[in-house]
Amino acid sequence: AGGVTEQSAPQHLTKDCNWRTGQLKNKMPGTSSGRPLPDGISLQEMMKSPSLPCSNGDASTESADDAPSVACKECGGTSKAARACGGCWQVWYCSKAHQASAWDKHQRECKSWKVAKHSELGRYMVATRDIAAGDLIMADAPILIGPKQITEPVCLACYRPVDGSYKCKKCGFPMCDSDCQDADTHQPECEAVSGSGRPVHVTLFGENNPLYECITVVRLLALRDNDTILWRRLMALESHEERRSRTEAAAITQRTVVDIIMERMQQVDKYDEDLIKKILGIIDTNAYEIRLPDSSIQGIYSQASMLEHSCIPNTHRTFDADLNLVVRAAVPIKRGCHLTSCYTEVLATTTVRQEHLLTSKFFTCCCPRCVDPTELGTYCSAILCPSCPIEKKSKKPLVVKDKKVVPTGVAIADDPLSPSSIWRCNTCDNPVDADYIVRMTAVVNEEAEELESTNPNIKMCETFLEKWSTTFYCNHTILLNIKYVLLHLYGSEAGYELADLSPIHLLRKEGLCRQVLSVADAIVPGISRLRGSVLYELYQSIFYKTISMYQSKVIPNEIAKKLAKEAYDALVECARVLSFEPPVQPEGQLGIEARGEIKQMIKWMKEEGWKTA
Repeated sequence: AGGVTEQSAPQHLTKDCNWRTGQLKNKMPGTSSGRPLPDGISLQEMMKSPSLPCSNGDASTESADDAPSVACKECGGTSKAARACGGCWQVWYCSKAHQASAWDKHQRECKSWKVAKHSELGRYMVATRDIAAGDLIMADAPILIGPKQITEPVCLACYRPVDGSYKCKKCGFPMCDSDCQDADTHQPECEAVSGSGRPVHVTLFGENNPLYECITVVRLLALRDNDTILWRRLMALESHEERRSRTEAAAITQRTVVDIIMERMQQVDKYDEDLIKKILGIIDTNAYEIRLPDSSIQGIYSQASMLEHSCIPNTHRTFDADLNLVVRAAVPIKRGCHLTSCYTEVLATTTVRQEHLLTSKFFTCCCPRCVDPTELGTYCSAILCPSCPIEKKSKKPLVVKDKKVVPTGVAIADDPLSPSSIWRCNTCDNPVDADYIVRMTAVVNEEAEELESTNPNIKMCETFLEKWSTTFYCNHTILLNIKYVLLHLYGSEAGYELADLSPIHLLRKEGLCRQVLSVADAIVPGISRLRGSVLYELYQSIFYKTISMYQSKVIPNEIAKKLAKEAYDALVECARVLSFEPPVQPEGQLGIEARGEIKQMIKWMKEEGWKTA
């Protein structure tokens, strides 16, 4: 599994950072110096553990009394009383003393997961022990960092947009200055171009340039001669060569990149065309997109590429200052469960997600969300039935069915994994043609994207939602994306700052927050930037509503106390979720702000005689 995803990188990554020179600190993934010695766990305790494998794992059927003897990793002696390392459950020690003496060496390989293989999945990761939410799973050092395949001209050392005012004196690529020109990162493409005797001439800026499609490819090719260890890791990654070669888009990209490298850079005697195509396949399949303050770049990661895809991921990703890909458990993960990550847009319909994964990653996702026509009860792809009378299908009517809240008058796909599946109303049972769904969704999605690109205001967003709320179910991802924008605008747009919001506007903001959060809780549960940012907005809306009504004596003390506690709880959860974000990222800054406001909330509630617990 693998894929290109969008992730924010620390905002302080500037020209002076160590990654700019290409001298990355290749720490052992998933480890750090001075890690505490984990507790040991006996074989008897392990066999009695209720944490059985969740999928593709085998639970032991032996009783504790039948426990076999196991060998100590340190001395080789066997014992039924041996204890496993509590960090990985993969090695055993006959005593605490032997575990301690082996720790300096073992901690470099101690991890909470192992790699397994499956005929269809390929390589994937399985938890070797229970992993608590927030626990570090790995900090994977990149094989290589480079500009995105499709990008406007950027400095090839610090990746800031360039205007052509300074050019590399050897190869002609526009750079920031002489320091960037001499950076180690830039040398592979610089040597290839300068060696050809044909320096590049970039004249258009601010728009995509095909010359940059070859940069990461050339850098990866250079590893063959410069770093055999990284080259072996690179060659072990999936490329989907055969499948990619059948697609028109891949063929065009391959022709462009091959021509630039073989002819423009005159590398025909050094590399063959098939190798270049393989590298392109590895990039398309495994590269992670990294958002910098002024641009986006990509990184290739060998271990993180083995995270299995799921549209309801159980891990959370971010980047540290060295651009190591940091992976943590987003939710509690039981021993034996597959470790998953999402390689497509979570706020997208099943059809859109499946199409993206099939065309770019060459697989069909069969995760619980994708195979469920209701998408875990969120109805994120549902439309309102065109046949039902209006009184049977409004924006909010719900009925309770099988102890679940079910909307009425909505059409969902009979088979969500089939693009041609008939859609059917859950109230009148009338069918809806799939082509109609596809055409209508495409038109409205284009309108939504155009709206978001114009830096919309509250009125524009509300107008869009009113226009399409009688066509799509309220949780449809097109509407949810606009609602996510809108819930932030209430409280930040000029004339609609928090202190200026009327009770009606505060209720509107709160309602939007609750709706988006209810969907986020289902599809990106636990630690996620989406949940964290919405929780903060929810806290604000409840808190300001409470203050307004309490001070004007609209509500009694007991109700105000209850509402304040609800706002406090949302703020605490926000701070917890965002505490895993690097402090230099916007979400990390929001988490710091939330932790500061917790102190203010506690102080205020104490003054009112209210408790936070």
